[in-house]
Amino acid sequence: MDKIRNFSVIAHVDHGKSTLSDRLLEFTNTVEKRNMKSQFLDNLSVERERGITVKLRTVRMQYKGYILNLIDTPGHVDFSSEVLRSLQACEGAILLVDVTGGIEAQTIGNFLNALSLNLDIIPVLNKIDIANIDIDARLSQIHDILGFSKDEILKTSGKTGIGVYELLDNIIAKISPPKSTQSSFRGFIFDSFYDHHLGEIVLVKVTDGTLSRGDIVYFHSSSLPIKVIDLGYLTPEYTFVDSVSAGEVCFIVTKVKSIKDIAVKDTLVKDTLSSPIFKYERVKSMIFSSFFPLDRNDTEKFKEAIGKLGLNDFAFEYSPVNSIALGFGYKCGFLGILHMEVVSQRLSQEYGVDVFVSSPTVEYKLKLKDGEEVVISNPLEFDHNMGIDKISEPYIKLEILAPQECIGSIIDLVVSKRGIFINSEFKEGISQEMKMTFLSFEMPLSSLITDFYDKLQMITSGRGSMDYSFIGYRFSDIVRVDFLVNKEMVEPLSMLCDRSSAARVAASICSRLKDLIPKSQFAIAIQAVIEGKITAREDISPFRKDVTAKLYGGDPTRRMKLLEKQKKGKARAKTFGKVEIPQDVFVKIYKV
Repeated sequence: MDKIRNFSVIAHVDHGKSTLSDRLLEFTNTVEKRNMKSQFLDNLSVERERGITVKLRTVRMQYKGYILNLIDTPGHVDFSSEVLRSLQACEGAILLVDVTGGIEAQTIGNFLNALSLNLDIIPVLNKIDIANIDIDARLSQIHDILGFSKDEILKTSGKTGIGVYELLDNIIAKISPPKSTQSSFRGFIFDSFYDHHLGEIVLVKVTDGTLSRGDIVYFHSSSLPIKVIDLGYLTPEYTFVDSVSAGEVCFIVTKVKSIKDIAVKDTLVKDTLSSPIFKYERVKSMIFSSFFPLDRNDTEKFKEAIGKLGLNDFAFEYSPVNSIALGFGYKCGFLGILHMEVVSQRLSQEYGVDVFVSSPTVEYKLKLKDGEEVVISNPLEFDHNMGIDKISEPYIKLEILAPQECIGSIIDLVVSKRGIFINSEFKEGISQEMKMTFLSFEMPLSSLITDFYDKLQMITSGRGSMDYSFIGYRFSDIVRVDFLVNKEMVEPLSMLCDRSSAARVAASICSRLKDLIPKSQFAIAIQAVIEGKITAREDISPFRKDVTAKLYGGDPTRRMKLLEKQKKGKARAKTFGKVEIPQDVFVKIYKV
């Protein structure tokens, strides 16, 4: 165990974490230079296209007689739960700071998580090869905000390899080796995935004892037994071994019926009386949306793709739904908006299925007057006549790091989203001219999931960053907004909204629908309904055909008869006509 070092690289998104990981693989000869490629550990096409990591990875390296287990982490705030699990499997962390961007909201969030787990932290200033950068000013910022002395901050370039050997030496010198507290086997499950050849794979940090091929182990939370079919290390290829021991990071090939049976963050044990390593909690979806195939002929292909994707993303939840307008689909749960976009993109790129994504929503808790408690995320499950006593919605703690001159505009933005200002703390920027402010708020999660981040970037000219965490449920005044087209309710457009903004949102959507729904031979009425009352209305005028164009002079009564006939025909069409809403209207209404 003294020769093992388990560590993660943590950073704000786009601070060069994947590029630095590439150099670690290269400089330890884990991957030959001729086989090296950019973002080596990011093997999903969506990761390469977006330039971000969305799934944690692990790789075993060897350097100067030591075993270095790198447990790579995502950088985006939506995947903070994966970052925390990675840190729980380590004894140390490399805290990466971009010399151009400096300390940002997620930098502080990751630092505090590592600190709370008592990890050995190595501060690193990355991208120092960039010209015309005041490195000393950035070192001062790290010292002032995070408390590290300038001498202990390493300087690297993931692009050129500057300082990478020094970093490797510091990993060995400054990160503690793992420790074991008992002889009976225990292992912390920090991830799982599905391999088309091997089946279900579990990634485990062995904290105590040994594990061998053929052993029977149990999930501590459920006592579900699994047999170790095979095991080994990711180097990054599969390297099979007969057994592993305390301190090592390994993969286990299992034969569970479904990867959904695998309890990530649970403890594997041989003795069911052993205590868990960490308290087990299932990953909870934060936002919900419904997916429908754009081409209904792709329904079977869509079902198969959702099933396969669910095997590789345990944080992705789904259950079947049916819509009159959109047909068969799935109600899906996600960690955040980016997670939702990534799943949609993977369905298109990896499985060839383009989907319609309904408006994202959150999970509400309803307490009925008879004492029953109901949890809903689909607006159609909400009925004002069901005897609701109280409604609760999820709240988050929102932390924003932005230039000092933007404070007023940021507070106005958050307050307009029903947020509550908590406090602020001034931080030194890279220069005296750019003072940074760390702002804390509490706000409803539903206010964050639409256009909040885009507006924050606009206000701060791209210099603002944010981090958030779930803090619980609070009472709110929520209403359901329905939309009628020619007196028929359009289910996919229904939404849940705070009462104070419901009328404004309803009027805005009615206006957009007027521009998106094509004209017909009869007038079309678009109405918004809140608690049985029509609060907004727009009308689409019918096509106007000149039925008298063929007349040239003659008795004027002929003209009047034709116009009267046309009027009766339009009235009959309005009575019996059914409005066909093109499917792309549902897509565009949420993109506007």
